[in-house]
Amino acid sequence: MLERRDLPPQLRELDARVESVELALRLHIAEALRSDPTLLPQRVQQKIAERLQIAARKDATLDGERYVSLDGKLEYSDLRELQDTITNKGLWCRFEGRFANKETLGRRFGQLADLRNGIRHSRDVNEITRKEGEAAILWFEQLIE
Repeated sequence: MLERRDLPPQLRELDARVESVELALRLHIAEALRSDPTLLPQRVQQKIAERLQIAARKDATLDGERYVSLDGKLEYSDLRELQDTITNKGLWCRFEGRFANKETLGRRFGQLADLRNGIRHSRDVNEITRKEGEAAILWFEQLIE
């Protein structure tokens, strides 16, 4: 992970923690789906395929073999697609024991995404967004890390 020197130290730390949560979520999904990429929801598979096609057009050296695996595919998913996978009607039973409630999970994903997008897209991160994002980070860290 590259450290974002353009961010104030407090946001730099939060950026690193958001990334850790996102990576842990990907790992948890891969484990829950037993590394089977065909279990991803169709819409998520489609979005990942689109991103991979764009990446392959930009980089002829992209290792296509890597992105056949679920781990590889999940590298090209965003937070909302991770959420869609976990809350998918057919897959929820694999995640319900850990996350318990879709509504709370959805709210925490929203808070995490707001903070992440503010940081990564160089937007102003107000105190409410930061504190709600921090609460979401703590919640996810306690459940998955």
